[in-house]
Amino acid sequence: MKENPHIVFIHKEFPCSGAEKVTCATANFLCANGYRVTILAAKHNEDFYPKNFKRRFEVVLLPNDRIKTSKAVACCVRDFIIGNDVRILVTYRELLYAKWIKAKTDVKVVFHLHNSPFYEFLDIEEKKSRKHWVKLIYYCGLQWLLTQFYESKYRRVYSWADAYGVLCKDYRQVIIDNLKLPTDNKVWVLPNFIETATAINWEKQKEIVYVGRLNRRDKRVDRLLHIWKKAQPKMLGWSLKIVGEGRDRANLQALSTYLQLENISFEGQTNNVKRYYDEASILCLTSTFEGWPMVVAEAQSNGVIPIVYDSFLGAKEMISTEEEGILIAPFDEEAYAEALVRLTSEPQRLERMRRFVVQKANNYSIQRTSEAWIKMLCYLLK
Repeated sequence: MKENPHIVFIHKEFPCSGAEKVTCATANFLCANGYRVTILAAKHNEDFYPKNFKRRFEVVLLPNDRIKTSKAVACCVRDFIIGNDVRILVTYRELLYAKWIKAKTDVKVVFHLHNSPFYEFLDIEEKKSRKHWVKLIYYCGLQWLLTQFYESKYRRVYSWADAYGVLCKDYRQVIIDNLKLPTDNKVWVLPNFIETATAINWEKQKEIVYVGRLNRRDKRVDRLLHIWKKAQPKMLGWSLKIVGEGRDRANLQALSTYLQLENISFEGQTNNVKRYYDEASILCLTSTFEGWPMVVAEAQSNGVIPIVYDSFLGAKEMISTEEEGILIAPFDEEAYAEALVRLTSEPQRLERMRRFVVQKANNYSIQRTSEAWIKMLCYLLK
């Protein structure tokens, strides 16, 4: 392997949310293990790095934020690859110029899927329950066309990727089955990893926390507000903190006012999420779909018990026993509220589960999960 191989990750905005947080950890790990790493991004949010984060990699700005389609971005990426002897390009998005880049350079391209495979169908199924126009599309017999459209999208990406990364073994099997891939395929399991907490505050408060983007399409924090409306009157002294920013924030605050919610606060963006994990007893996630949510792993690492809708395959891997968190059938708000009330009324159970979730989080340490990245890179660099 060539000394200090150069690896580039491309992002629209960096750092921003879960995928970018993963890149931060991955890039620092690779830099510490003899690789050179650069992040190409349209926007660099230098204030968004986690508190005390020591960046080992470089960040270079792209000419605009249309990183999937822009000719200017494509030329910039090509020139950077040629001028800086880049060996591997990692992307979390479909780049429409990926084949062109490969034809103009010797770079190997890794596509890393940071969501559930075919999450688009989960999104459609949820919308069918509440949007008439989606039902109409299906009743008109267009389901087959939508299926063909999304499957062709996945096949197109797989065709130009030198390696296709997914977040867990179950997701790998979904890709293999749906694309009818041979045993000898390009799908790699590249788990997310976290820097497990070294100092855990075991003296938790009566606090429940949501951490993440305020984006309706996938996160659906509005569900959590309705759940809080049902549960909070039975949870004396407990509070809910919404940590994060996004375009749905104004709508959520308006909904909170409309529902006349009490003991709830919108905390905004933070680069010190650990202070919330230190105080919180429970993490709530009410997403329609996820890939492998970093917030669940981070919460477990800090002794915070996750309650999650069982709406994506990765959920059962992260919460595989009743001691590692609580899975709720999607999207039963009554059952979610009942589980929340029951858990907060059993302090001994909370105390016991804290120990188990911290043990579970050890599975996500860099030492246990980084081997997959090193194996893939060595294979591509041969």
